[in-house]
Amino acid sequence: MQKYILIVTLLVLVCASSAFAGATVVVVNNDGPGEGFNDPTPAAPVGGNSGTTLGQQRLIAFKFAADTWGATLDTNQTISVQAAFNPLAPNVLGSAGATFVFSDFGSVGLYPGPEFPVTWYGSALADKRAGAELNPGFADINAQFSSNFDFYLGLDNNHGTKNDLVTVLLHELAHGLNFQNFVNEATGANLAGQTDIYARHTLDTTNGLFWNEMTDAQRAASAIRFGRVVWEGASVSAGVPQVLSFGSAEVRVLTPAVLAGSYQFGTAAFGAPISSPGVTATLVAAQDTGPVTTDGCTPLTNAAAIAGKIALIERGACTFQVKARNAQNAGAAAVIIYNNAANVNSAPPGMAADATAGPVTITTVSVTRADGLAIVAQPLGGVSAKIASDLSIRAGADTLGRARLYMPFPVVSGSSGSHYDSAAFRNLLMEPAINPDLTHSVKAPEDLTLELLRDVGWFADADLDGKADDVDCYATSDFRPTVIIDGRDTGIANVRFNTGCTLADLFVKVGLDAKNHGDFVSGVAHLTDELKDSGILSNTDKGVIQSRAARANIP
Repeated sequence: MQKYILIVTLLVLVCASSAFAGATVVVVNNDGPGEGFNDPTPAAPVGGNSGTTLGQQRLIAFKFAADTWGATLDTNQTISVQAAFNPLAPNVLGSAGATFVFSDFGSVGLYPGPEFPVTWYGSALADKRAGAELNPGFADINAQFSSNFDFYLGLDNNHGTKNDLVTVLLHELAHGLNFQNFVNEATGANLAGQTDIYARHTLDTTNGLFWNEMTDAQRAASAIRFGRVVWEGASVSAGVPQVLSFGSAEVRVLTPAVLAGSYQFGTAAFGAPISSPGVTATLVAAQDTGPVTTDGCTPLTNAAAIAGKIALIERGACTFQVKARNAQNAGAAAVIIYNNAANVNSAPPGMAADATAGPVTITTVSVTRADGLAIVAQPLGGVSAKIASDLSIRAGADTLGRARLYMPFPVVSGSSGSHYDSAAFRNLLMEPAINPDLTHSVKAPEDLTLELLRDVGWFADADLDGKADDVDCYATSDFRPTVIIDGRDTGIANVRFNTGCTLADLFVKVGLDAKNHGDFVSGVAHLTDELKDSGILSNTDKGVIQSRAARANIP
């Protein structure tokens, strides 16, 4: 087994949250006296949160979020989360991640272990699949939240204009549960030279490669291909039609194939909004009289070529609206403005209005410099594009209905790759920003967080026997030590089988399939004969079970 330490901090006061279903999540208070969870500032109870100090309310909200995940996931191992409130960077609500990662670990009983060799799994997920604690005495998740924000601390999501702490907590805990890769997106380097389970589901549609199949350079290039990197996983793909709405506002290059795909774009505070059916046309680079002939700051000299087309204009020297106005005067159907050399490392800008430039009625968007230059490099008239709200594509999905991952230019440390695309609608919990309309649901039809965790290996296991429910002989097995039939204890050991069933489960199944009591007794007789022949039951055991079955009130 390989282990890699991501974060190690001191564990202080432990506060366990109660488990409602298949997981127990423990909150470890990592704050010092008088701060964070221990802040004594008086607070009035709000939204179902009964705490009377700021620290108590923070802890109650955290335990509420922990219990939400505890009621959603199945694991026989306690998930330990060390958490604190600290001053964070501006606009950062919180952060969290796995404290350790593991690969090539073993497992106990029916637990499957890792799905792939030489592949990192976050601590909580690795423990779940191992059926054992792989790093006893240490937390699985490290989390911190901003002490600079006035969060809404109620449990009812009635947060108004405030940021809802429970929603932020659910988001960050999901990262710690393995809604994250372990790749440096800026360089493309894998953690300790080894891929991870999240990267194995991260697919670049421009080259058809998963991130575990790429070189570092290929991953770094993929990490800034906005709209063209998707999640390939059966659970998420099945959930997309239940969650995401049709109508994707996009700047999409249609031809040539080498450039085809959705592009990161900025919008303008002037002109027509992106709509349906939008504009589909050939792209033509604008020309003017200079001194820079590509910036559209003077009347265009190639108006005949621009008419009815999408004008491609370089940023700089004049306002965005002046450029769009000149293109409109030349007959352009729409405008794409790409960053100039001074903004080569900048994202596509939002474009402010200019009241002195004259009215603009056509749609104007912006793109990165790299994307603009790639288009300019094509032969004249060789690029066609669509600026539209495409009603055939779900917002936040690609043309095949796969959920897009957030891959902006430039790379955003801590956000790129490990979130759903910000274009998603309905809004999703695991977008890079917390939207005010989110619910506290983490699964379809409201959300797609649980679905991604299923894809990385959080299989449903209602009876915690290590066998996934969809392949378990009996998903809610009877694990009592002896076989009990209709309340009567046979005294016979309740053997467990590698199918996920216990001996008691087999007799329950006979009862469920029986048409009447006689059918049940007959079924038990046939089954006990087979079990005796296979050496599982003795002749005496067989007789005891058949006797109990004959006297049972089943069905």
